[in-house]
Amino acid sequence: MDSNIGKKLDGRYELLELIGVGGMADIYKAKDITEDKIVAVKILKTEFNGSEDFLRRFRNESKAIALLSHPNIVKIFDVGFTEKVQFIVMEYIDGITLTEYIERQGVLKWKDAVHFTLQILKALQHAHDRGIVHRDIKPQNVMLLSDGTIKVMDFGIARFNRETDKTISEKAIGSVHYISPEQARGDITDERSDIYSVGVMLYEMLTGRKPFDGETPVAIALMHMQNEAKKMSEINPSIPEGLEEITVKAMQKEPVKRYQTAGEMIKDIEEFKKNPSIVFEYKYFSTDGTTKYFDKVSTGEMDKSAVKKGADLARKEHIDEDYDDESEYDDDDYDDYDDDDEVVERRSPLLTILFAVAAVFVIVAAWLIFKIATDNFSSSGVSSSVEEMKMPNLINMTWEEAINEYPQLNLQATSEYSSKYEKNVIMEQKVAEGVTIKVTQQINVVVSLGPKTIEIDDYTTRPKDEVISLLEKLGFNKNNNIDILWMEDEEIPYNCVIKTDPPARTTVEYGSKIVVYVSSGPAETMTTVPDFHNLKLATAQANAENYDILLTVKYEASSEVEEGRVISQSIDPMEKVEKNTLVEIVVSNGEAPVRESSIKITLGSSATGEFVFKYYINGVLQEDMTETRDIALSKSILWEMSGDSTADYAIIVTSTATGATDTLVNMTIDFTTDPPTKTQNTFNANVFKQLLAADPVTTVATEATTTEAAGETSAEDHSEETPAT
Repeated sequence: MDSNIGKKLDGRYELLELIGVGGMADIYKAKDITEDKIVAVKILKTEFNGSEDFLRRFRNESKAIALLSHPNIVKIFDVGFTEKVQFIVMEYIDGITLTEYIERQGVLKWKDAVHFTLQILKALQHAHDRGIVHRDIKPQNVMLLSDGTIKVMDFGIARFNRETDKTISEKAIGSVHYISPEQARGDITDERSDIYSVGVMLYEMLTGRKPFDGETPVAIALMHMQNEAKKMSEINPSIPEGLEEITVKAMQKEPVKRYQTAGEMIKDIEEFKKNPSIVFEYKYFSTDGTTKYFDKVSTGEMDKSAVKKGADLARKEHIDEDYDDESEYDDDDYDDYDDDDEVVERRSPLLTILFAVAAVFVIVAAWLIFKIATDNFSSSGVSSSVEEMKMPNLINMTWEEAINEYPQLNLQATSEYSSKYEKNVIMEQKVAEGVTIKVTQQINVVVSLGPKTIEIDDYTTRPKDEVISLLEKLGFNKNNNIDILWMEDEEIPYNCVIKTDPPARTTVEYGSKIVVYVSSGPAETMTTVPDFHNLKLATAQANAENYDILLTVKYEASSEVEEGRVISQSIDPMEKVEKNTLVEIVVSNGEAPVRESSIKITLGSSATGEFVFKYYINGVLQEDMTETRDIALSKSILWEMSGDSTADYAIIVTSTATGATDTLVNMTIDFTTDPPTKTQNTFNANVFKQLLAADPVTTVATEATTTEAAGETSAEDHSEETPAT
């Protein structure tokens, strides 16, 4: 069994089970006792505690994630760095890795692959905007929830772009199947390395296989640097051409030929989602550097542009006929035109005829397609005259999908913000589905602008009240959307803002929450010792942490205090002490066990006669045990007792002949030890002779007493004690 299971980190995080094992850390499912919630705790393996490199990388993960706040990135709650353990507390993700999902599905549907990739890219865009490169993007570091949400995790080898050290931190340490060529070479890496890894993941999702595989990591790394991956459509012919082109561009060997940002790749994928038949001609770029898009035209299909092309051909043919052979043109006349200008050239009569035939062919083809489309509309509820049709349902369609699918509709759009509908999605139509309408009728629809967003400014060092006022002007509600948390800070003045969560320059949805951290000034050096009495140990430890007190715990048995609760503390409550002062608390480990012992005395005295024997426990006479003995007939006494604490036991004897009284034995027994410990305080071997010789009116002893000096047992009396049974 894992020795960490059951442990409590910082007295707060109880480790429940091991849920993941990595190269440098183990991940546990744990319970946050203070917040009463399930979390994930990542603990650096003990063998790496002595490695400064691994400690740096592990701490980098906490630094990186602490700067990030995004729905597609695993959230960090707490970190702990001590000499013995290094850990990070994160949100617990109840899901599976993308690796497991790919293994189950084999080849993913392209819509699922696009859905996952977009979320990963949005997470990376958020990180890249904050100067953080992940450098280990792979399906094992991507969690998939049951609702399809993606969570990117493990920023353990993330690098801050602002770092200037380009030596050891630049070595290739990403996973070899998804590593970028420059990372494999040990060159400088940036955001484009993450984009390459995303391209490899997309390749794997769409084909069911990795682009490069080999017997050794070195062989695979060399393939990334030197080989071209097999064409995806040869493995899976159903992959849309545009999506294949996006993947190929992301996986370019040279970073300059890839997407330069995650946002660029997101833009192309969004264009592909709008029109899955799109083709990207990446080898041609517009003058402003943007990508040109071209739609594929399937065999047997033609749109309205075909008619326009035919008309253009006819127009050019007409122009050609207007020029006779005697027109004069110098070569310089053509120099005034660039590639985009329309140049009119002379054509032979044969070429003119060919153009005319082509124009007629295009026009006839367009008429046939229009006729087929008209018949299709008739079969789907549109009258053959194309004057009326049934109003379709446009809700949840994008604006582009609606105008492409129903080009005959006269659609007019207005826009509104919506947290329910994504941007560019139709969320309302003024004419209900199924109503008969004229195709020329104006149809008003409402298109979503997506959720209304707010960009958070940098409020560092500004007064709290001023910041709250500014946030209210942005739309944050003081009572419902703004939380104030006070923190000690050595540099930020009292009552001024330290930071916000989400952080500055973050765009958030209108109506979301913001936490404002306000300085309570420099940390105080003194603290007050809290009252730990009768608290459960976990609560006492949490209170000690809150008051900056260090606790040591000692356990004792108690029949009065419940097991697991504090019995006492070494420093009184409410006392002022230096922070991090050590306080010892004694915690009950349950009621003390009852143990047995006995007092055995052999009466070897030569004296004879009757004596009254009385037995006392802690000075209290045990009346039911009082007895009269003739010591000539009874030569031994056995007194058996039991207990769970320390007590005094005494035997008092009285002579029936003289009436004199004295102590025979006085003994202290400690039952908290095992076996019980006996201390003989008094033993009077000659008590019987003394009582017989005493004056009848003299009373030697009237009650059990305890003396400091232990009495001596004579050899004649043969007195003995038996150990506890």
